[in-house]
Amino acid sequence: MQKSKSIFRVETITFTALLVALQVVLGNIVQVPLLEKQYNLGFLPIAVAGALLGPIPAAIVGALGDIIGSILFPQGAYFPGFTLTNILVGLIHGFMLHKRKPNVLRVIISVLAAGIVNMLLNSFWLSILYTSKGYMGWLTVRAPSYLVEIPLQMVVVMLTLFALSRMPLPADLRLPTGKANIQEEPKNESAEEADS
Repeated sequence: MQKSKSIFRVETITFTALLVALQVVLGNIVQVPLLEKQYNLGFLPIAVAGALLGPIPAAIVGALGDIIGSILFPQGAYFPGFTLTNILVGLIHGFMLHKRKPNVLRVIISVLAAGIVNMLLNSFWLSILYTSKGYMGWLTVRAPSYLVEIPLQMVVVMLTLFALSRMPLPADLRLPTGKANIQEEPKNESAEEADS
């Protein structure tokens, strides 16, 4: 009897909760806050959720991480626009990375797309919150920092996914690796023969 592939499975809920907690810590405690841009590792749990769990759990990690982080570590009034950005970033990582072998090109495209969405939307949200600069003013001030941040995120996400692909995770959460998948197929066939 096969286990359900639902997002409501115990492993999925547990890993989602763990990654939400990591997103809150890495996005709010381990950071260098500046008015124009915050430098933190909050992107990593969202990318990992996308790769291991899929788009919906990754969006949940992004949303809950932002909401809980803004409650526990307020840096002004809560603004739902930043939550929407995190949801979209989670969806991007989920659609690009879920159940796929870690691949440099795929990670580059995923992190680049997430970075562009983050830069464009968060600059827009800041222009609404702080009217001292218009949208183009915020975009101009923040864009250069993404030229450094996005390549660093690509390296961190790639190394993390490569490490996770070698870890003994539950079967439904494992990232594919060429060698491991080839070896697992005969085991499944022999198990089916033994059952019949």
